[in-house]
Amino acid sequence: MTDLSRHELLALKEIRLTGQTTQKILVRQLLDQKIIVDAEGCLDLTSKGRSLLVRGSPSLWEI
Repeated sequence: MTDLSRHELLALKEIRLTGQTTQKILVRQLLDQKIIVDAEGCLDLTSKGRSLLVRGSPSLWEI
């Protein structure tokens, strides 16, 4: 697994909380990497995406 940038982690956090993101450019990349799935217009994290978000969460603590 690769480490995600702060920008990507914030997008994953947004998807986890709302089922969507304002970061439309990242969506295709995250879908291709199987980090998120699109279930009838509602985005969700895969197990890989959840793992990356949890692992990267310390870098978001200062927000």
